Amino acid sequence: MRRVRREREHPMTYQIHRGETVDPVEHQLLRHTWFPIARSEDVTDRPVQANILGTKLVVYRVGGTLTVARAACPHRGMDLSMGELRDGGIQCPYHGWIFAAGSGACTHVPSLPAGSSPVRTELRTYLCVEAYGHVWSCLEEPYLPLPALADAETSQWRFAYGEPHDLNCGMRQLTENFRDMGHFAFVHQGTMGPDVRREVDSYQVHREGWDLEWELTTDLGGSALDGNQSLGTRQTLTYHLSLPMFAWIRTAFPDGGRRLVAQFATPISEDGLRVREFWVVGIDDIVAETHGVSIEEMWEYETAIFAEDFPVVENQEPREAPLDVRGQAHAPADKYSIAYRRAYVELLERFAEETRQVGA
Repeated sequence: MRRVRREREHPMTYQIHRGETVDPVEHQLLRHTWFPIARSEDVTDRPVQANILGTKLVVYRVGGTLTVARAACPHRGMDLSMGELRDGGIQCPYHGWIFAAGSGACTHVPSLPAGSSPVRTELRTYLCVEAYGHVWSCLEEPYLPLPALADAETSQWRFAYGEPHDLNCGMRQLTENFRDMGHFAFVHQGTMGPDVRREVDSYQVHREGWDLEWELTTDLGGSALDGNQSLGTRQTLTYHLSLPMFAWIRTAFPDGGRRLVAQFATPISEDGLRVREFWVVGIDDIVAETHGVSIEEMWEYETAIFAEDFPVVENQEPREAPLDVRGQAHAPADKYSIAYRRAYVELLERFAEETRQVGA
């Protein structure tokens, strides 16, 4: 991974923010957070545009070197994602300047006379790594490590990666929706069927550090996945969240077989009220070979489920899930939501305190 120059930060303290936009402490925390910015399969022979918190980025790959940089050319600010790959780097479409992969150093300025030294400038580059089928980046030194995705490295699984989708909502709003079971019977009748169990059993949220996990059993009623009785009835779901937004669900089916769905929400506007959703779906060999559902079919199924959620998360007020849990009513099924928000406040308090100590 390429290291990033750390900018000086100002001391901070934290009090719960009651507005829907990202407050200064959270904004700084998110600048120190790993976010997915592109699917690996999309970073090929053309630059890819990306964004974190309103910072426009360009992602490009030359040979085996992956680079994430500020999209604005240091010459006249042209968006480099509109350029092309040439001579070991990325070429600006405005004046043809070329910046090397990896270092971002300027290697060629066409307007200079032959034999002249290149202009001494470089792109502002950022940390980047490839994991779970995506390119991840971080605007500052990471405060927390990139979390692990259950089963992602085993040979018994087949994975597919969803189309990124932009949504007008906050990161926590989208993350909470992904882990909510109480809405299945109402929002997902088109995909899961009309007979999904409405009741949500009592459960406990287990916490270890900044990770939350809980387990629930439900019954989809037998209509899901074209009436596949092995996959569309009773099932046990293990929910896992690594703060602030790295979430996955592992589903275990009664006749054997498992499915894994992960969702990652990247804030793309500076105020945090617009996010880009990335997701992964995986199935093990039993689901594919014994129950007869291919990874392509599961990808289509999950794509349809996410599409049913989009109008919900974009039509809630406020647009971001409030950190003050007293701001909304809650039912026992929302236990995970309360645990998440309280842990998130603790994370912000810890980050603010450690940043204050560094600044002091």
